[in-house]
Amino acid sequence: MSLDQVIGLSGIPLFTLFIMNCAFMAYVVTYKFKEIQNHFANSRLVNSHRSDTSTPIIFRAGSLVLIWSLLMFKFFREMDPDAIEEVKLFPGHLRPWVIVPGHINAFCLVWGGGILIWINVKDYL
Repeated sequence: MSLDQVIGLSGIPLFTLFIMNCAFMAYVVTYKFKEIQNHFANSRLVNSHRSDTSTPIIFRAGSLVLIWSLLMFKFFREMDPDAIEEVKLFPGHLRPWVIVPGHINAFCLVWGGGILIWINVKDYL
């Protein structure tokens, strides 16, 4: 099996991982999101994207990605100084519910981008 075939077939596990992560994020935003959001009471970014149970799941997932960005990137915390203390006090038992789907999303983006770059370099399209 050539490298081109391996890279081409790597799209199958990428798609499977993406679908599984979407299901996991749907679970998180349905059952854990209210508790996660309550820890960011003073954050301007989270308050501007605050959602309730009537908000569609896709928008709540976007808010979850915003909270992941606050937890992971110093740049977003500097944009919202009120969130700095809330990030420090964010409970450890809720952190995996935010970090895991965020990391999987980032991995899928990098992996998918790598496949697209490989396709363009090899002139398959």
